[in-house]
Amino acid sequence: MPTFEHNGASVNYRESGEGDVLLLLHAAGSTSGQWRGVTPHFEDRYRVVAPDLYGHGRTDFWPDPKTLTHDDQGDLINAVMEEVGTTSVHMIAHSYGGASGIRHLLKRPSTVRDLVIIEPMIGSLLFERQEEQAIKEVTLMWDGFLQSLEAGGPEAAWKGFLDFRNGPGTWEGYPDKTRENFLSRTEGHVANIYANKSNPTTMAELATITLPTLAVRSERPTHFDLRMVELVAEAIPNCEFITLPDTEHMCPLTHPDLVAEAIDRHISKKI
Repeated sequence: MPTFEHNGASVNYRESGEGDVLLLLHAAGSTSGQWRGVTPHFEDRYRVVAPDLYGHGRTDFWPDPKTLTHDDQGDLINAVMEEVGTTSVHMIAHSYGGASGIRHLLKRPSTVRDLVIIEPMIGSLLFERQEEQAIKEVTLMWDGFLQSLEAGGPEAAWKGFLDFRNGPGTWEGYPDKTRENFLSRTEGHVANIYANKSNPTTMAELATITLPTLAVRSERPTHFDLRMVELVAEAIPNCEFITLPDTEHMCPLTHPDLVAEAIDRHISKKI
């Protein structure tokens, strides 16, 4: 997997295929590897590029976890585009990667041809609309990790977070190697939380996005994931909104064929 230096950090990305660039942005606590099942659907027609964002996979951590922003991740996305020599991409962005991808897009709108956004983590929209239940839940997830980390250490923090995100027993169900990988990414996840808390994205900013956009929700999202993707679909003028049947938040990993089909249908209509 290629690496390069940017802003004092070693940045890793996956790349395969040839053609127009399909840029895949992963969720928090995940890596570019979450797209392994999606990539084979496209690498015969597209150049598929999937970076590890700061603090994920083989990309270095941000120096101070409390200062990382989604704009910093957006700048990293732009650096990846420059490294692979492209000025225009089809952007597919999931969860945390959706928040970072949106910041990149708002700053550099001419670099994105069309957008597929899957349950993006844009908590600022919940506060803007005073979504009390969703705010309570997402704040519990963010602050719960930080409080559990301080009180019980990394294992307690990850167990609480993953069981909350994906259902009770998730942490215990993972093999030791997977749990060790999460534990090694603790510093990066702390940075993710601070980035999420400081995300400035507004409904008015989203309304300036004129790209053909597909907003995707799973069939069984958390309430806050549902409200965030609904608000994104409401704000972006040229946005189609769909539900993927029998799925949950990590559908790019668990249902890659369904996700790839939705992406392909959207992009094919725009070419």
